[in-house]
Parts: sequence; structure tokens; C-alpha cells
Amino acid sequence: MLFKEVFLRLKNRIKKLFPFKSNFRRRESVQRERLTSLPGIGENNSKFFYEAGYTTPESIILAKDEDLMSIPGVGIAFIKKLREHT
Repeated sequence: MLFKEVFLRLKNRIKKLFPFKSNFRRRESVQRERLTSLPGIGENNSKFFYEAGYTTPESIILAKDEDLMSIPGVGIAFIKKLREHT
């Protein structure tokens, strides 16, 4: 029991010293949510765009069609819808 208490205290101190991990996840979530403002991008596939380096709607709009086609789930229909939107 003593070990568990010591471990939890140490863990809490480390969290206070290095809060960036939870902030990173929150920031990623907010950025992925912004991507869903574009037609054809939902919560599920926003992950693919984010992991491919497209962290803002503007970066997706400015991307070349060929580059977007390399993202899983992106096809001609998505690109047409995206280009009509902009």
C-alpha cells in the first residue's frame, strides 16, 4: 500500500511538471475538429488528414489533388466536392 501511495504522489508531481502531453492531445483534438468544417471530412477520417500533415482546413484546400489522393479514403468525388466548396 505504501508503494502505491508513493507512486501516485510521484506521478502527480510529474504531471504538474510536464503537462504538455494532455495539452498536446487537446490541441490535436481541436485541430482535427476544425478539419471537419470542410465537406466530406468527418470526425473519423479527419485523423487520416491530420496524420498526413494537414492540420488546418487551409492546408487541405491548398494541397495538390495528387497529394490528397494518397490519403486513405480520398477519391475523385471528395476532391470535386472540396474544389466546388472553395
